[in-house]
Amino acid sequence: MHSVIRNMKKREGFTLIELMIVVAIIGILAAIAIPNFIKFQLRAKAGESKVNLAGIRTAEESYFADAGSYLDFPETPAAMGGQLKVPFNAAGCPAPLSAFTAGDPGFCWIGWEPEGDVYYTYQLETQIASAVVASPASSNQFVVGAVADIDGDTNLNSWGLNQPDITGLAPAPGSFTTAACGTLGPVAVDATGAVVSVLAQVAPCEEIDMGRNTF
Repeated sequence: MHSVIRNMKKREGFTLIELMIVVAIIGILAAIAIPNFIKFQLRAKAGESKVNLAGIRTAEESYFADAGSYLDFPETPAAMGGQLKVPFNAAGCPAPLSAFTAGDPGFCWIGWEPEGDVYYTYQLETQIASAVVASPASSNQFVVGAVADIDGDTNLNSWGLNQPDITGLAPAPGSFTTAACGTLGPVAVDATGAVVSVLAQVAPCEEIDMGRNTF
């Protein structure tokens, strides 16, 4: 009995200073790790727009090969979900599909919709290059944009794609509403640090930090 009591007396716990040191270390690690984790999450969410824009381009090119024209569509969904996902096309596509007219949800005709809900709202504008004579006139260029406020700070994160006509003539963005790609459209930074337009591939919209303007 006496030996048990002696053994219990020999046991020592952590001192207050030791506990404070441990808490301080955990706090430092959390201060470093949490912001980086949040940035990683936001960049992963931004990947949605790049994948979908590439999918839109593929679907538009496939439709163009058959019909000889690109099809536009308005902002879809009409309102951004911010930090929450929202249904892309809650109203669904017309059934059966009638003749396409400007302003219709062209993604229904080209056979493209994202899988599941989305953070970004998407908009596509078609144009007719003045340098190309077509009879009847058909859209042979397009600009598509994706925009979202995925970090909730009201600064929009935007990506886009400018698809030129067969001669390489680029479309001119500028009449977008919410899913805007501004006056330059998708851009990148060259080796000299100058901002240059990017054609036929997904790029950030007038942001020189490769789309990470909000995070």
